[in-house]
Amino acid sequence: MEYKCYEYPSFKIHTIKTNRFKTVNMEIIFRDETVKEKCLVKTFLADIMTDCSNQYSSRKEVVKKLEELYQASFYGVTNKVGNVFMTSFVLSFLNPSFVRDDNYLEEVIKLPFEMILNPFIQAKEFDIKNFRIVKNRLHDEILSINEDINRVALKKAMSNLDKDSTSSYGVLGSIEELEAITPKVLYEAYQDLFNNVCDIFIVGNIDMDLVANLIFKYFRNPVVKTKELDFYVDNKSVKSLKKITEKSNFKETCLVNIYNINKLTDKERIVVFYFYNYILGGGGLNSKLYQLLREKNSLCYGIRSMYLKYDNLLVIETSISKKDIKKALKLIKQAFREMVEGDFSEDILKAAKENFIFSLNLALDDIGGIINNYVFHVFDNLPLIEERIDMIKDITKKEIVEVANKIKPNISFVLEGDEDGSN
Repeated sequence: MEYKCYEYPSFKIHTIKTNRFKTVNMEIIFRDETVKEKCLVKTFLADIMTDCSNQYSSRKEVVKKLEELYQASFYGVTNKVGNVFMTSFVLSFLNPSFVRDDNYLEEVIKLPFEMILNPFIQAKEFDIKNFRIVKNRLHDEILSINEDINRVALKKAMSNLDKDSTSSYGVLGSIEELEAITPKVLYEAYQDLFNNVCDIFIVGNIDMDLVANLIFKYFRNPVVKTKELDFYVDNKSVKSLKKITEKSNFKETCLVNIYNINKLTDKERIVVFYFYNYILGGGGLNSKLYQLLREKNSLCYGIRSMYLKYDNLLVIETSISKKDIKKALKLIKQAFREMVEGDFSEDILKAAKENFIFSLNLALDDIGGIINNYVFHVFDNLPLIEERIDMIKDITKKEIVEVANKIKPNISFVLEGDEDGSN
């Protein structure tokens, strides 16, 4: 793969030339600090901006144009990564070498910038018909999240972190927040979008110099070129574990434990802690937590641990009966103690290495995986896939034990279900 960066007055274009794929992917990424009140508004904005524009007044017309461009796809998506909120517009299209149309490349490159720079706005408000369609779609999505006990419990647990933490914020808010959004509010958010840093990433086997020139031709915008953005959330440790219980209308009970991860080195953050998490609870049936709680004691319906790298947090999520919570907490402590003592085999470490190397090699065969790797390579100096594979091969048991000593409990949260059906 051949990487090249093109710097323009208000944005950068990052190209990755490779002959692995018959398609080309382009992501236009706007990023800024995460502000709670803006998360849902930006998600709404990304959705409506890919549904219509001044030239294409409905999603139906956009789809028709995409079909004419040999089944290209175009959509908007938002992600919160630690302290940073990213609004992305994603275009995927057939490599022009397979198309007998000299104007094809310019036509397909022009489309996303037409949508971004000329949204369907009248009198400083987004078109009301498209607004209602997107609002109804988001309404249903928010309701579906609120029906998932694990997602509800995790969000509630995260909301009990220190008051300055952005870790509990999501790309979707509440129904109440959705109802407060108006076409005018969306217009104001659109104006604010161009105060974000903008980077464009392209992967494929095409003439990148030509593509860069086409982008500059159609994307003459006043985007802020540089802004210091820190991805990592500084979640404060607590002097003593916070124990919180809330009742819910769910039948099940969910236990969420949150731990601070303190002062990791770059290598520990990038690769070593993923191994720790895999052996502890992220590695499925062979993980310590699964073996202790489910296999040996039949306590839980499901358990997993999650390494939230940019939040400097480790989360353990357990679906369990109310009567078993005390014993489950005791066994979770045992799992942590065994990790500190290095009570795990070289065989499971070897299996973890094989698993991670296999996953990274799969990412090399996925055009989205390649873009994602380069995005964080540019934004956060994440080593490229091949370099991380080399780093993984050298991980030792001693390094995993060292990170096991950098974890401190923060919150133990129980979302207690009505298991007897009394509600």
